Amino acid sequence: MVSSHWIGLGYNQNPQPPSGTSWSAADWNRMVSRTDYMKPGVVRVMFNLPWFWSGTDAGGTYDFTSAAYLNAEKVIKHYVDKGVPVVSGLFGIGDLTYTSPNTATVQTTLVKRLQAAGAAPAYWVGVNEPNVANDSKTHTYADWQTATTTLASAFATAGVDTTRTVISGADSAEAGISSYGGDLGRQTAPECISGCNAALVWKLAALNTFTAQIYADSPTDTAITFQTSSDGTAWKNLAFAPPAPVALVTGKNGGGIWSYTYTASGITGSKYLRLSVASSTLEHSIGSMHIANNNNTTLEDPLDDLTQTQAAMNTGTWKGNNSWWLRSAQSGLLGASEAHFYGQELYGADPAYVEPVMKEAVSQIRLAALGGPVLLGETGMKALQYPDGNKDYRFALDTTQPLRMADLAVQEARSGVDGAAAWCLDGYASTTFCGMWGRGNDDPDKVSAHSTALRPWFYTWSLLTRYLPAGSTIHAPAEPTGVRVLAAQLPGGGWTFVLVNRTSVAQAVRLTEPTGSITLNKYLYTVGATPSTDANGFPTKVGTLTKDFTNGHTLTVGASSVLMFTTAS
Repeated sequence: MVSSHWIGLGYNQNPQPPSGTSWSAADWNRMVSRTDYMKPGVVRVMFNLPWFWSGTDAGGTYDFTSAAYLNAEKVIKHYVDKGVPVVSGLFGIGDLTYTSPNTATVQTTLVKRLQAAGAAPAYWVGVNEPNVANDSKTHTYADWQTATTTLASAFATAGVDTTRTVISGADSAEAGISSYGGDLGRQTAPECISGCNAALVWKLAALNTFTAQIYADSPTDTAITFQTSSDGTAWKNLAFAPPAPVALVTGKNGGGIWSYTYTASGITGSKYLRLSVASSTLEHSIGSMHIANNNNTTLEDPLDDLTQTQAAMNTGTWKGNNSWWLRSAQSGLLGASEAHFYGQELYGADPAYVEPVMKEAVSQIRLAALGGPVLLGETGMKALQYPDGNKDYRFALDTTQPLRMADLAVQEARSGVDGAAAWCLDGYASTTFCGMWGRGNDDPDKVSAHSTALRPWFYTWSLLTRYLPAGSTIHAPAEPTGVRVLAAQLPGGGWTFVLVNRTSVAQAVRLTEPTGSITLNKYLYTVGATPSTDANGFPTKVGTLTKDFTNGHTLTVGASSVLMFTTAS
């Protein structure tokens, strides 16, 4: 059983209509029909500042009668009325200053207006991806702390009902964790106190072996030193052959991170282990540390769990400005922890990296945060980029995207997140055709960048949002190599099973769950085959299965396929 409080899967939605300045009946009814089928667990709807505000820190005016504002309010209220939690905030702050009290006041005024209109977002995330430089604006984590503290104060002063809308975040882009073993702290040592090395020290009686995973910005790094000591005062260097660096696909600077795995055994007469990084211009990060002694006592210490570190012996200055997700969870300012994570499969990364990375990340978040859900406000595939910097969204049209997104969702659910919103529902700007259908006047019966035709990945994502409802208990059964497997016990009774086969041959999966005899509806998506749908393009079942999985039953999923069984209708 996965330790989560499952809210469900959903999507990011542009609240502005696909044509005209206000929602037409045809556009609205198409959107409602499709999203009603999906039954999302969470929806993210962000505001652009000009929809309701014009001005600077020196002053400005609100306009809550504009078509753009009323469109957004209408969309949010639609979901609130259905009991769907909405994540909201500002995409940008225009001419405002991030840390200014006026910026907090503008946000607070908007939230109060939404609450009064019966359109209260459940989660307010402030500003989209504040850790990403945007044109001339670059924010530090300290800026986020100031801005969020000021926002909380403004909420309290204005009487925002925080039982209906809680401050969440940090809404940070965390794609880089794909290369760091889930270590959200990414403690780095590009410099140190004059005349010293940056160091971390662990203590374990009768130290015998250790394995450490280190990341560096160089394939020829020589800055790492390990030392041992019996008393924490006198130290001696450990000598061993340097490990072979492993290049990682990260999307960061088009790559450029290497993993080093250091191992040592047969250590005697020592209680302390010290890791030192020489003063360097390079980034160094610790993904994990595993230490053991002859009595089989072990210490598993991801760097952000420093309970075994001797603080007095930390002789250097370790920097960690990159992980806003973890640091914000530790801040005590949030009612929910929320960030963005995109899989790096399109960059050549093995799709299977997501679950172990996210599982480690989520475990650190849960230890840091005092309750509240852990959400992915954006998730999906990290898009490749054209030379001019624009993103290539053609992947959203292809027939492999249903497989990729189902794979991603299953791994994220197994990792322990409480919910995730896919990027995106039906697109944003004309170049951002990221959705499950598009906006525009292309042939509505043919999939294209600017057609309202349902795209292939609607099939699998709609099944996942519909049949993994809020309140489900997520299970993570054993998986054959190349196959993702999820079992969910539904809140009203019944079960959903999801199998995603990323291999080129059929795979047998044995499931053992306390189901009793149940009848399951079967849905199937296979790359290259036309799935079964109704006149609206919505998935239809391809059969039923009556079985008892209590003592185990084997299911077979075809090559490059997503197979779902559910007792729900």
